[in-house]
Amino acid sequence: MFHAAPPSLIAPAFFAGLLAATALAGPHAAAAEAAPDGAAMVDGAARVSLIDGWRAPDGRVVAAISVRLAPGWHTYWRNPGDVGMPPSFDWGGSENLAGVAIDWPRPKLFEAFGDRSIGYDGDLVLPITLTPRDPSRPVDLSLDLAIGVCSDVCVPDQAKLSARFGPRPSDPDPAPIRAALADRPRTAAEAGVAEVTCDLAQGPDGLEMTATVTFDGPAKPGQMAVIESSQPGLWIGAPEARSRGRSLVARAPVEAKSAAIDRGDLRLTLVGDDDAIDIRGCGSARRASAAR
Repeated sequence: MFHAAPPSLIAPAFFAGLLAATALAGPHAAAAEAAPDGAAMVDGAARVSLIDGWRAPDGRVVAAISVRLAPGWHTYWRNPGDVGMPPSFDWGGSENLAGVAIDWPRPKLFEAFGDRSIGYDGDLVLPITLTPRDPSRPVDLSLDLAIGVCSDVCVPDQAKLSARFGPRPSDPDPAPIRAALADRPRTAAEAGVAEVTCDLAQGPDGLEMTATVTFDGPAKPGQMAVIESSQPGLWIGAPEARSRGRSLVARAPVEAKSAAIDRGDLRLTLVGDDDAIDIRGCGSARRASAAR
């Protein structure tokens, strides 16, 4: 079974609000309604469907999940920021599927009641690459998708989608997928990042990680930072980020089974009003200082 679980940190008050909104919305809020063309409607706020794209030379299927949001509604990125519900994907009912990779387009910031979240509004095309066990056979994809959609109220909901992706595309629509792949966050090199360091230290309230991103020029103010890791036993909370000259400094609470961290595994994303930067790996501030 392939299951992408959401990050463990969701603001408790916000999640309680989501549950309350679901209860108020009535019995249909817990499941999406089927649409005649194979799409699913989520509480009238979002229409989700699958798009076929193309086949890679090795037989992998490039497709996408389409989420068309009603005006005034938004949904969330893989890490929602201060508050929100990230999408989760369960591919467990699929046939001839060995793996799934998701390419996230550049998200944007939303602010409400003093909190900032990260996500999308309008039309979201989320590219997915499916690796078949046997490239000569079709992939019968089954997706249970759980998403949160917000406007004046927030609703957690689910949609079930299925499609057959054969060795050759059926009714391909590659243009929106290519556009979504092109609308990715900038890399560190593209954003003019000169140095990135990440270190653990004991702070006033416990263990903290300090990530410092130094640019070739002045750092943009108002960027939100997200630090992610797949290292077992390492939990990284929501950072507080501040710009200081050419640097952005992000400090986050940490729970770790070991003081040793795999810096190459860390992923730091900076999100602003009109930009996002995806940084893979970082060095040690202590080693960088000693080398100078």
